[in-house]
Amino acid sequence: MNRILCLLLSCTFLSSPLLLAQNQVDLAKYSFEIDDFTDQKFVTLTQKSLENSQFVFVGEQHGIKEAGTFTKFIYDIAQPFGYKTLCIETDALAAEKITAIASSKNPIDKARSLYKEFPFSIPFYSNQDDYDMFTNTIKKNGEIWGIDQTFMVQFGLNFDHMMKTTSNKPFKNKLIELKKKAKEAFTSAITNKDFNATYIFSYDENTHKELLALTTNKKEIEILNQLWKTKEIYAYNTISKEYYKNNQTRGQLMKSNFMRYYKEAKKNENTPKVIFKLGANHAAKGLTRTHIYDIANMGSELAITNDMHSLHYIIMGIHGKTMTGNPFTPDPIMSFDNTKQFPEEIQNIIPSITKKYYILDLVPLRYGLYAKLSKAFRKIIFGYDVIVLVNNAEAVKGL
Repeated sequence: MNRILCLLLSCTFLSSPLLLAQNQVDLAKYSFEIDDFTDQKFVTLTQKSLENSQFVFVGEQHGIKEAGTFTKFIYDIAQPFGYKTLCIETDALAAEKITAIASSKNPIDKARSLYKEFPFSIPFYSNQDDYDMFTNTIKKNGEIWGIDQTFMVQFGLNFDHMMKTTSNKPFKNKLIELKKKAKEAFTSAITNKDFNATYIFSYDENTHKELLALTTNKKEIEILNQLWKTKEIYAYNTISKEYYKNNQTRGQLMKSNFMRYYKEAKKNENTPKVIFKLGANHAAKGLTRTHIYDIANMGSELAITNDMHSLHYIIMGIHGKTMTGNPFTPDPIMSFDNTKQFPEEIQNIIPSITKKYYILDLVPLRYGLYAKLSKAFRKIIFGYDVIVLVNNAEAVKGL
């Protein structure tokens, strides 16, 4: 009886507000605020983390200027550690277009021209701030890889590219026809505010097979196969509503596309080093919120096999403005407040943040302290290494 009473008293005491408060982790011990990424505290933390690393994943909130500023800083500070490659959330052809534009004398003018002819074809990066980052990469003799699926309204751009680069006249004539259809479909989609009117839903198996029958060029065949794969991926989301299959198939594609680049790079260096700029979910280790093991998890394991490690950042605005990618929105700039999206531990800190950036080193929290954290926060500390929160985030500047 005495043992039972002691147990009851113990349970009551351990659940009291006083003890819960005492058990809370003091995040101030593992965090600091800065107004600029060149602040010595952040430089020291970053340089130490970069030692013996192979991959750096920047998981961003799309549409905010600070994500590009941060990635550019990471790219620059990582140069002495052997990093030259930037990997982004586009397909390989879009990355090739971005590389050509960033290498030109007037990158912004070139980017505007491409956007004018093929609006919304390159997602996430059609803005002046990211082109500043891309130009910086090229000036430092870096490469840009694109590992994602082809974007749903990118068909016209890809047809145009193959049409201009092929020496195969029958293939070219068919591409001219399809480019016209793709542009007409996009115009109809915008006019009627209907995503389902875009050409991706008209691109059928007969058309795909006809194009494949017209070419033997390996690069052209790869572009066509990527078009067919993206149609499959979007169909899981918009038609059959198989959301897990949509995310799983996309994740597998990103991995296989990455490994194609990686194997080629290994011909010149034993352990190629890469900085990724992707949506935040793709940059997490472990099981993501879409219930897949994404590209960042593969990167983490690959680095380990090379006796190295990977770094995983998440950069999010607390509140501010972002540029949306919705072509049907009259004003692409939208205000946001992410406060309630964060775990309670972060929500409690937000009112006290006074500087531009709040930096939280998550690594120490994994060792003995995680049991005191909420389930939502635990997921973050094992998925990422550093949180970067942005006060009054700015929207990227459009082209």
